[in-house]
Amino acid sequence: MLSMKLTAMACCLAIAGTLSVNAEEMEDARTLVKLPSGIKEKMVIIMRDHIRALDDIIDAVQTGEYDKAESIAESRLGWGSPLRITDQEVIKHWPEPMQKMADQLYHAASNYVVVSRNAAVEESKGSYQKVNAALGEVSSACCACHETYRLR
Repeated sequence: MLSMKLTAMACCLAIAGTLSVNAEEMEDARTLVKLPSGIKEKMVIIMRDHIRALDDIIDAVQTGEYDKAESIAESRLGWGSPLRITDQEVIKHWPEPMQKMADQLYHAASNYVVVSRNAAVEESKGSYQKVNAALGEVSSACCACHETYRLR
């Protein structure tokens, strides 16, 4: 039994070692976006807030605090976000397709709010599945941009 465990562990370590080597050797095919240094730092702050907002939304949904999740989505990621105005200072330095991806994020977040509010009225399993799907669209908007563009 111990021999099987050691063999399994050795196999796992060998595979893990191979994966890390391959990951290091992989070329990053994402488009490099060159930004002025002050803008780059602002962008990193904004992106960190976006991921924190998404995490806060997920936490609120997990605890059944849908109103809180809606508020976070709209105030920090949606069309009505005051931060969106600040984002424009950074966004104007992005390539146009990247700007459109940002719009997709804002749209997805605002759509999530509408879907979530409708689900609260309907109170059905199907309506809450729509909430999860709408939240997935927010996450997908983030992933699409981060899979396409890089800063370094």
